[in-house]
Amino acid sequence: MRLRGDVLKQIRRKRGLSQTALAEGICTQATISLMEKQNRLPKMDILTAICERLNIQPDRIVENEVSGVNDTFNQIIDALTDQEYDLAKQLISKISIKSLNSDFDKQRYYYLLGMVQISQDQIDDAIFNFELVLTQFATTSANIYLAMTTAGMALAYLKRDDHERAVRLTDRAVKLIDNKKLIGSLHQWASINCKIAELYWRLGEPEKALASAQRGIQLCRDRDSLFILDQLYLYVGRAYIAMGEKEKAKQALEVAKSLSIARHGKINEEHIIEELAKLD
Repeated sequence: MRLRGDVLKQIRRKRGLSQTALAEGICTQATISLMEKQNRLPKMDILTAICERLNIQPDRIVENEVSGVNDTFNQIIDALTDQEYDLAKQLISKISIKSLNSDFDKQRYYYLLGMVQISQDQIDDAIFNFELVLTQFATTSANIYLAMTTAGMALAYLKRDDHERAVRLTDRAVKLIDNKKLIGSLHQWASINCKIAELYWRLGEPEKALASAQRGIQLCRDRDSLFILDQLYLYVGRAYIAMGEKEKAKQALEVAKSLSIARHGKINEEHIIEELAKLD
């Protein structure tokens, strides 16, 4: 991850804060100076406290460094989002864990490997890799992959038919994102809300599924993004079906269908059509 010190400085000045005022009770003035002048990334608790004081999301001033492995990670994420699981498996097999230098890269590697393994029904292997993320990186890297991994673990236990543990892990993932101290991009925040909506829907808790999907939709709307909006509206529709709200379900699914066509989401479009057929 890379800190955008120039953006931090610009936002601080817009808020009318000096470096000393921004640092008060959080860190030293010298820390703020190093962040702005040398793009020095502080500890995560300091970074999140600064972002809270500035009333911004961390991804406003932190971005992932562009590299070959980063491009591969993004391709894996896209493949998983589009349910192209064989492609995701092929891509992650090209990454050597020994070539990863940062805890952040190792964290997302084990998370994505776990998600690929879930798609291949390798549940025990997936749980092992998720546990690596949650035990080895929970205190050193406070980013959204902690919540995403917890949700992944919930999905793994759901596939094991361990309903009780899946509920507990899904609730824990919600608490993590409600904490709002995790660093993540818009796509990651939208994705985690969509995954939680899916989990709650599968767990038979449509009200919670609806709340999570709507939160993801609001995030996308706030940033004028169409990213996975079709999937989010699909779970809104599914939640309403489960709640017996057929008219609301139909409206949400029609929106989902239009968005899926716009995003060329063929797989989602098939699921949406199936759900609409239930309402006829």
